[in-house]
Amino acid sequence: MRPDGRAPRVLVVSGLQVYPPRSGGHYRTFALVSALARQGLDVFVYSLAGRRRDYLGRRPSGIQWWPEGIPEYVDRGAMGCLAQYAAAALRLPPLGITASLEAAVASPGERLLPAVLRERLAWCDVVVGDFPFVHPIFRAPSARGKRRVLSTHNVEHHLLPGRPWMQRLVRAVEIRAAKACDVVVTCCDDDARFFETAARGGQGVLVPNGVDGRRFRGIEAHRARTRRELGIADDETLILFTGSKWGPNREAFDFLLGFARAQGPLLRDRRLHLLVVGNVTAEPVRLPAFTATGGVDVVEPYFAAADAAINPMLSGAGTNVKMCEYIATGLPVLTTRFGARGLVLEDGRTAFLFEKGGLAPVVSEVGRLFAEDRPRLRRMAREAYARNETAIDMDVSARRLVAAMGGLPAEERACLR
Repeated sequence: MRPDGRAPRVLVVSGLQVYPPRSGGHYRTFALVSALARQGLDVFVYSLAGRRRDYLGRRPSGIQWWPEGIPEYVDRGAMGCLAQYAAAALRLPPLGITASLEAAVASPGERLLPAVLRERLAWCDVVVGDFPFVHPIFRAPSARGKRRVLSTHNVEHHLLPGRPWMQRLVRAVEIRAAKACDVVVTCCDDDARFFETAARGGQGVLVPNGVDGRRFRGIEAHRARTRRELGIADDETLILFTGSKWGPNREAFDFLLGFARAQGPLLRDRRLHLLVVGNVTAEPVRLPAFTATGGVDVVEPYFAAADAAINPMLSGAGTNVKMCEYIATGLPVLTTRFGARGLVLEDGRTAFLFEKGGLAPVVSEVGRLFAEDRPRLRRMAREAYARNETAIDMDVSARRLVAAMGGLPAEERACLR
C-alpha cells in the first residue's frame, strides 16, 4: 500500500483491445488485470486499437466495462487502426504502434498522445506496458516518477524463425523495453533468463499463464446442448483443442487435421472425436471424427462438452494459456512435450506426452481408458491440478506482481521474498 494508505492506481496500456478475450494473449492480460483488481489495486486499461467489427461499424472510442467492473478505454482512432491492420496485412509485428507512440511522447507537450491517455498517465502510480511494443509510453513526460512495469507474453523475436532481419529489430525493441522499466513480468523461466541476461532490465517477476477458474463454474449445464449442436453422440469421447490464428496454433491445427485424415479408422474404432474451437481456421471443417468450429463468441461451453483436451503445439514461446485452462477444468490432457513447457507434468501419471510422430498409440490408449478405466483418467486430472495449482491460479501467481507494485503491506511483501 502507499504511505497514505491508498491502493496504487494502475494504468495498463495495451496495443490491442483486451475484452472480450479472443486469443491466448487476450486471456492472459484479462486474467492478470482482473487478478490485480481483485487484490485491491485501482486498475484502468487503455487500449490503443479496437476490433475490426467496430471499425467497420464506425463505433466511436469510449469506455467499456469488464464483468468485475474494470474500465477499459478503447481508442478507435485512425492511428491505432492503421498501425494494427497494416501490420496484420503485411504479416509484421506491431512496430507501427511503437513508432506512433515514439512520435507522440516526443511531441511538444505530448500533444500527439490522446487526451484520455495523458489524463490517465497523470492519474496513475504505476504504468504497465502490455507487450514490449508499447514501451515508449514509459518515456512520456507524464509517466515520470511512476512505477514502470513491462508485461511480456513471450520473447517476441523467438516467434520469427526464418526472418533474421525482423528478429534483430524486434529483439532490439524488447531490450529497449526492458531497460526502460522498473519491473519485467515474464510467464516462464526461459523468458525470464532472456530478460535477465540479454536485456538486463528491471526487477524480474515471474507470473505464469494462470487463469481465473471462476470462468468455468457452472459450465456443466451447457454440456448436453453443446454436444447436441455439434452432433456428438453420448458414447463418443470428445477431445478439445482451442486455438487462435497465431502461427504456432495454425501449425498445430494442420498437424491435427492431417492426423484425423490419416487415422480416421483408429478414431472411429475408439469412438473418439477431435474438436477444434477458435479462429485458428477461418471456416468450419467437418470430417469423420473431426470438427472445427471456426471463431466462436465464448469457449466455455465447449470445455463443458469435452471429455479430454489436446495440445499438439510444436513451436512458439512462453507457456500456453490453453494448457492452464485444460488443467483448471479437470480435463485429462494429451500434449507434446513442447506444449507442456512451464508445467509439471509426468507421462502416464498426470498427462499423456507425445512427440510429433507418436500421437496414434497415445490416442489409442486414451480411447481404451475411456472405455475401461475412467477413474484413472479422473485421478490423473486431479493430480495434474494439484501439482500445478500455484502456476495456473492467476490470483496466486499475481501476488508477487502486486508486491512489486507496492500493493501489499510490508509484512506480506516480506513473506514473498
